[in-house]
Amino acid sequence: MRTVEQVRALVGLCQLLRPQPLYRAVTGAPPSRDAVVVMRVLGARHLVQALLLARAGRTWHRCGALVDLAHAATMVAVACGGPRWRKPAGFDAALATAFAAMEAR
Repeated sequence: MRTVEQVRALVGLCQLLRPQPLYRAVTGAPPSRDAVVVMRVLGARHLVQALLLARAGRTWHRCGALVDLAHAATMVAVACGGPRWRKPAGFDAALATAFAAMEAR
C-alpha cells in the first residue's frame, strides 16, 4: 500500500468514526447532524477508494485521481452555495485536490 492510500485510509477512518473533532478543527464550530452524516459517507468513500487502489496499477490510480477531481469540483460548487458550508466544503475540495495530485503521479 502506497503512502497516499495509507493517508487516505486514515482520513477515511477518522471521518467515519470521529467526524466531530475534524469538523470542529476546520470550522471552529460543532457539526450539525447533517454534516456528521455527510462526513461519514465521505469517510466511507475514502476508505473504500484506498482499499481498491491499494494494489492497483497506474491506470487505476489515474482513474482515482479523476474521481478526486470530480469530488473537488462538487465541493467547490457546495462552497459557493452559501456561507454555512464554505469552510468545510472548501477544505474538502483542497483535500480532494491534494489526493488527486498524489494519485496522478
